[in-house]
Amino acid sequence: MADRPRQRLPVVTIGGFLGAGKTTLVNEILRQANGRRIVVFVNDFGAINIDHALVETIEDDRISLSNGCVCCSLNDDLVTGVADFARAAAPPDAIVVEASGVADPRALDASLDALEAAGLASLDTRLYVLDVDGFDRLEFEDAEHIIDHAAASDLILLNKSDIASSQQIAALRETLAVSAPYSNCIEADHCRVPIDLILAGKPARSKAARPATRAEKGTAHWGDGRFDHWSGQTDTPLDRRRFEDFAGLLPAHCLRAKGIVRFADDPGQSVLFHLVGHRATLEMSPVPPPRPSSQIVAIGDRRKLAAFDIDRAFRKTLSDG
Repeated sequence: MADRPRQRLPVVTIGGFLGAGKTTLVNEILRQANGRRIVVFVNDFGAINIDHALVETIEDDRISLSNGCVCCSLNDDLVTGVADFARAAAPPDAIVVEASGVADPRALDASLDALEAAGLASLDTRLYVLDVDGFDRLEFEDAEHIIDHAAASDLILLNKSDIASSQQIAALRETLAVSAPYSNCIEADHCRVPIDLILAGKPARSKAARPATRAEKGTAHWGDGRFDHWSGQTDTPLDRRRFEDFAGLLPAHCLRAKGIVRFADDPGQSVLFHLVGHRATLEMSPVPPPRPSSQIVAIGDRRKLAAFDIDRAFRKTLSDG
């Protein structure tokens, strides 16, 4: 029997200036792994505050944790390292790469392009950590570089918002609205954000058939309750053009959306849908459509997540609607 095609490993890149909080974010991701097997490539092992009780083995360039996560040195060739994990008998659920604090995170693009071309990995999220409290004290040249790098990201984490003034936050948001119009911003302290906003993960699949069309909205039990989610599912095939219109609407309401869909023009094929910031992707899935055959979850700030508008737009994607 031929091997079933594998889904490519999702890769998250984390950029940010020195001291912005990249390592804090890496620790937060590892803390929230909750069963996900995540491989993190970092520049400095010493900066990662790993609970020694979680450490399983230590090698020259690798620390394996008892929760299935692994920390690797970024000093070696990234393409080779990611490829080895992707080809493993039990590949991880995601790869996280922390870029150097003085480097342009876009320098990782060539490595990611090579991995995507080889069918081993796919870009999930470009995330940039920005120190809101310290931004207005930077030299002009450093501030310009930061804005330039942030503009290339999907999500900008406005870190240290708890100690920044409302005027600092408003001024930086105004700057980013002009300079980074295709990036979404999230305010945070100590990089505390739900891991589901950072990693798309695997779309949820129901084991039992549900009603033909169903949607729901609920407050996510994360942190301070700032985030809500909307979900929709149906067994009716979706109209591809209408779905593209639906995907174009989502960035105004949510920070991330993910799911698995089935289109009327190819009903036997499952398609994975990911949206982060303003970047949406559709990718063929190696597994047949589940039941319900289309399931989508959108996650966002509860003040902006207009569930009624999203649900109405989702219903318009049905091929018989």
